[in-house]
Amino acid sequence: MKHFDHKATAEEAAEAPGAAPAPDALAHLAQCDMLDAGVVAWDAKGRCDFVNDRAVALLELEDYGLKRGDRRSDLFEHFVNRGVLDAARIEGLHGLYRSGEPFAFETTTPSGRHLLHKARPRNGGGHAIVSIDVSELRARELKSEEGRARAEKMERKLGVELARLNSEKARVEERQEELQRLSLVAAHAKDLIVITDPTYRVAWANEAFRRHNGLDLEMDLLGRSARDVLTGPESAPATLARIDEAVRSRQSVTIEMICHRRNGPPYWMEQEIIPVFNDRGEHTNFILVGRDVSERKRAEAEAAAARRFEEAKRTESRMLAEFNEWLQSSDTLDELFAVVSTFLGKLLPGSSGAVYTYPTTRDALHRACAWGAAAQIEEFEPSACWALRRGRPYFYGDNTIDICCDHVMATRTDGPPEHQYCLPIIAHGDTVGLLSVELGADAGQDTQKLVNFCAEHISLAIANVKMRDLLREQSTKDPLTGLYNRRYFLDYARRELARCAAQGREAALLSFDVDHFKRFNDTYGHEAGDTVLKALAELLQKTFRQADVPCRFGGEEFVVVMPGCGEERAIERAEQLRAAVEALQLRHSGETLRVTISIGVATTGEEASAIQDLLANADEALYAAKDAGRNRVQAAA
Repeated sequence: MKHFDHKATAEEAAEAPGAAPAPDALAHLAQCDMLDAGVVAWDAKGRCDFVNDRAVALLELEDYGLKRGDRRSDLFEHFVNRGVLDAARIEGLHGLYRSGEPFAFETTTPSGRHLLHKARPRNGGGHAIVSIDVSELRARELKSEEGRARAEKMERKLGVELARLNSEKARVEERQEELQRLSLVAAHAKDLIVITDPTYRVAWANEAFRRHNGLDLEMDLLGRSARDVLTGPESAPATLARIDEAVRSRQSVTIEMICHRRNGPPYWMEQEIIPVFNDRGEHTNFILVGRDVSERKRAEAEAAAARRFEEAKRTESRMLAEFNEWLQSSDTLDELFAVVSTFLGKLLPGSSGAVYTYPTTRDALHRACAWGAAAQIEEFEPSACWALRRGRPYFYGDNTIDICCDHVMATRTDGPPEHQYCLPIIAHGDTVGLLSVELGADAGQDTQKLVNFCAEHISLAIANVKMRDLLREQSTKDPLTGLYNRRYFLDYARRELARCAAQGREAALLSFDVDHFKRFNDTYGHEAGDTVLKALAELLQKTFRQADVPCRFGGEEFVVVMPGCGEERAIERAEQLRAAVEALQLRHSGETLRVTISIGVATTGEEASAIQDLLANADEALYAAKDAGRNRVQAAA
């Protein structure tokens, strides 16, 4: 902790760092302790020559202990740490000290005291700093400045208020002139006009108002609140609240509300409520000017309904186009039915339904997809649906006599639905399924048309998918044997071999053909040869697992790819196949046909991982089996 004693002896002063001031100067500076100002003297090297007690108190340096010989830069660093000065301010003060010119600056102590510092250059270099407390002066200046700001703000506010009052006065005068003009024609005007007192009670109403509402001036209107005269159950509370607010604040307001008259249906009235003031600015009356706008409101409602209808139709058209696009993009029936269940729930909001299709046996219909909250039966016989019985769409709930379909009632415990629509799905003239839709009570002709449209697109999509399946099957299967052909085999084998390689599994390939098949054809004819090939195909499909794909590679040549199968297991399966073929006894034209096959077996390894390698190795093994006498299994070397 630093300390300071301004009563140090002459010997101590002489030993302190920096040049000591002259004796007369020390005597002069010593008198500064009797002043109310703080004094600090710095020499040309920035070291303290003198500091009085008042300076220590003003600068709040009691804990710092500034004394002769201390460096000004250390004091500045102390001020930075206490938050009195910042780095930028310190840099500026250093520049002022270096200039050798007089200057002044202010600081704020941590306790909030405002200090004014005046620096004067000393003979021989350095500065003498005189610090005084100007807190009260700055407080008075701040208070004076705030007072001026409040006065200016009040003056601006008064100016705005005066302008508003002048504007209000001009508006009231304009209204009074308007009322004087209107009073000449109000009695015979077609508009519905009512004049009230300041509390909004009726004082007068013109003939048009009384006649339009079937009211008598004296019996029904005088003294009553104009707000309540035409109020009824259909009058909107929010609109009545706007009237109350306008009357309370004496402000003009224009509203539209449903009014109730004595004779006739309610009607829409557009009302303008206008406050009236006299020359002295006193509120004297309200004028209510109304007109029947029921026709306009009906036209607006019809236009809005038409816009909503058109927008709904546009949305429906967009969804139908998107629905059709998704249907046509479906590659399989599973994808197609997923699209149907997704879109029909949106195209027919609030509906429930399902699509049913026939299996190959056509003995029952099975549910392909469903949507909505209502439960749908899993399967049913065709006789359980009136639409399938009658061969045309059936709409339950729209006929004089209705009988709900049994397949609909099978899952219901709360009686039949409001409307149920069943449409046979017909593709290429053949009924392939049924679209069953439960609709809400508001379903009409437009909904039926939409369901018919959906059914037509579903029918076309199903036909397209089946056609694509048929074409795909025709392009990948051998028409004689029903086995996959060479094209499909190569694609499938490449995929499976790549998968086995990625998983670190083996794969095997069998290549075989019928022994002496050309001689067999020459002896028994090509029909007998076809019989043998078909029988061999049936045997292949029974012998091998689903992952083992047998194919007719060409002529009497066959191959089987066996993913995940090692050489030992492949040879065992090949031997089973060879023995089964040898045991076949086929009858053709009264003769018993016997055939044998030779089989080559190849498996994947470091030198044979591609399908071309396996085919080449299996063919070499097959030729070795034939050279060894045929009717045998030979593994690749």
